[in-house]
Amino acid sequence: MNKLNAVALANTAAIIDLILHPLFHIWVYFSPESYEWAMNIFVAGLQLNVTGFDSNILHIVVGTIIEAGVFWLLSYTVASVYNKFNEYGSKQN
Repeated sequence: MNKLNAVALANTAAIIDLILHPLFHIWVYFSPESYEWAMNIFVAGLQLNVTGFDSNILHIVVGTIIEAGVFWLLSYTVASVYNKFNEYGSKQN
């Protein structure tokens, strides 16, 4: 059976986050009302209010780095678990 390349998947997820996270902050900066509207539609029950904290550059940089790290770790873990189950399933056949 084919295995997922866990590092490649994790790197892809982290790179996507490194691109999208700052773009969302730019959206918040230029149009906080439309961002609040969209998030309230797409996330059921969320009552989002944009504050000045959301456009602080230190918050954006640190948040992006932490979030990319979390996405990397999560993607790597998912791929590794998938590979373990795939390996186990191929032994059963």
